[in-house]
Amino acid sequence: MAAQVLEGEGTDRLEAISDGVFAIVLTLLVLQFEIPDVPSEQAETNLLPRLLALQPLLFSYLLSFFAVGLYWVVHQNLFQTIERHDRILLYLNLLFLLTISFLPFPTELIGTYSTRLAWALYATNFAFVGVTMTATWWYAAWRGFTTDEISARHAKLISIRGLTVPAVFLLSIGVSLVSLQWAYWTPVLIGPLQALWVRAYRAMEADLERET
Repeated sequence: MAAQVLEGEGTDRLEAISDGVFAIVLTLLVLQFEIPDVPSEQAETNLLPRLLALQPLLFSYLLSFFAVGLYWVVHQNLFQTIERHDRILLYLNLLFLLTISFLPFPTELIGTYSTRLAWALYATNFAFVGVTMTATWWYAAWRGFTTDEISARHAKLISIRGLTVPAVFLLSIGVSLVSLQWAYWTPVLIGPLQALWVRAYRAMEADLERET
C-alpha cells in the first residue's frame, strides 16, 4: 500500500514545474543588463564605450542561455522516456532545479568580475547541474520507470553522456589556473564530445539490430 502511495504513473506535473523554472531562469539571465547611465549630451561619444564594456556580461549571458537551453532539451528528451515516478525521483528533480535556478547569480558574477574565483563558482554550478540531471535519470532507469525501449546499455550510455558536461566544466577550473581566457573556451569541447557520444550510441543501436 505504501509503495502505491509513493509511486505513480506519468510525469506531467514534474515536467510542468520544470518548464516553469527553466522559463524563469532564462528570463532572469537577461536582467543582469542595465541601460548605461550616460548623460544625453554625452551619449554621442560615451554611449558606445559603455556598451562595449558590457561584452563580458554578453559572453556570460550567451554561454549560460545556450547551456540552460541545452539542458531544457535534454530534460525534455529524457522525460519522454520516463513513464512513472516516486517521491525520490521528485526530490532528485527538485535538486536539479535548485542548481539550475542558482545559475543567474554566477552568470552575472562572471560577467562583472572576470576572476578565477568567479569562473570556479560558475563552472562548479554547471557541474552540479549536470551531476544532478544525470542522477535523476540514473535513478529513474534503475527503478525501471523508463519505457521498454530503454535497455540497461542505453541507460548506461545516456548516463555517460550526462557526465561529459560537468567533466568539461570541472576541467575548465584547472585550465583557469593556467589561463583564464582558455578556461572560457574550454566548454567548446562539449560539442565534439557530444558528437562522439552520438557515434557510440548509433554504433550500439546497430549492434543491437544485428543481434536481433
